[in-house]
Amino acid sequence: MGQSSITVIDPNQNYNYQRQNTTQEVEEQIKRAFKQASPQGRLTRDKFNEALGIFESIQLKRLRDTPLADRLFQLLDKNEEGYITEREYLEGITTLINNKDKRILYSFQMIDKNKDNKIEFQEFYDFVKDSWLSAFRLLGEKVCSGQNQYQLTQSKINAWAQGQLNKLYTQVQQIFMKFAQQGQQMDPIVFKQWVISNEFGFIKAEIGNESVQIPLHLYRLEEK
Repeated sequence: MGQSSITVIDPNQNYNYQRQNTTQEVEEQIKRAFKQASPQGRLTRDKFNEALGIFESIQLKRLRDTPLADRLFQLLDKNEEGYITEREYLEGITTLINNKDKRILYSFQMIDKNKDNKIEFQEFYDFVKDSWLSAFRLLGEKVCSGQNQYQLTQSKINAWAQGQLNKLYTQVQQIFMKFAQQGQQMDPIVFKQWVISNEFGFIKAEIGNESVQIPLHLYRLEEK
């Protein structure tokens, strides 16, 4: 775990993603994912997380069990009813799959927790920190569920991740100040510049040959 780091995707790499499914097939899979997760016609938070498996089924990045999943639930639950209707799910997921500009908008809204149309450093850091800790929690589940050749426990992996938060804070601060206006905040335009720059796009937790990636925004869901 000592080699774990924040990974920056190389913006010069050529990612030519060709989806193998037709639009109609994808729509059918989205509907099927909703019905499988919620026969009653609504998705609670845990069932919504389950239904996000649709992204993996059409070869997009995993959103299940990540801070993005939790924030996306809050965003799509427009009436704050504690559940998402079939219409909200279908419209929201279809938009994310087909509209990259909306992915940026959704990402901004999910990090802008106090909804003042700007992202301050603490909001940005809190989201990255949650993603960091989630990445190592998922890595622990992955490692400890197998033969566990590394002889680690989930608690040890979590503790290691917690112990790196000061270093994480410094790195996140450097990234934020590079893009934020006068080092104070990101408005939607500046946020879009950060997203499109392809710099600091995900958290990668790894040990040996095992790794887990947690995306920090929704823009590059096709890239592996």
